[in-house]
Amino acid sequence: MFVLTYYEKRDDVKRQVNYYKFIETLNDQKVLPGRLIITNEEAPLTEEQATKHFASIDEQTAAIVADPNDVNKRFARSLDFYLVQDFASAIEDLNQAIIVEGNFFPVYFNRALIRYKQLEYQKMEKEYDLKVGPGEKGTVKAADYEMVKRDLDKVIELAPDFVYAYYNRGNVLSILKDYRAAIVDYDRAIQLDPKFADAYFNRGLTHIFLGNNRQGIQDLSKAGELGLFSAYNIIKRFTERKE
Repeated sequence: MFVLTYYEKRDDVKRQVNYYKFIETLNDQKVLPGRLIITNEEAPLTEEQATKHFASIDEQTAAIVADPNDVNKRFARSLDFYLVQDFASAIEDLNQAIIVEGNFFPVYFNRALIRYKQLEYQKMEKEYDLKVGPGEKGTVKAADYEMVKRDLDKVIELAPDFVYAYYNRGNVLSILKDYRAAIVDYDRAIQLDPKFADAYFNRGLTHIFLGNNRQGIQDLSKAGELGLFSAYNIIKRFTERKE
């Protein structure tokens, strides 16, 4: 899943540059304390970085008290909370940012991602079974992922050419077992960015799951060609298993 954040893992063979004009404009305006990037290769914080973000929370809190209707300050503090793993506070700031400015799509995008991560952590903590109907207490339910999807729906409504929202929504739809709808989202992501290796990779896996083996192998091969080399290992394992 892609996120808007400040840090990503170093990669000497960077396979794609994640760019969106609105985010670059936001960076040029210097309304946030760091340079915002789009990545699905997050880097863990160093101790020094964590200390910096805890201090930034205090700074942003003072700024919000002075100007509670500044969406950028709310978004900035939500990023600090997110980076120090205080997901509940990050979501609360994003909720408040939406009240202040309902058309600022980055808040919906990151809220979807944080809610998704919360659900993933819940799944790791207990035996996981996605409940489609009214769920038992303590289980992760399909309705929880529907909340994530609704935020991504809103991102796409506000920024219909933001390719990473289609990709993330495709992943959520896969979890909801709506595989054909997921493929439609991966199709759209690839239409917007024909070099989007991750979208080819996930679309390929989805095609194979649905039994469209030829299309799946083609997509995985394209993902490998674009630099996502783990796709070749999947192709090899799959073809060996078929033999």
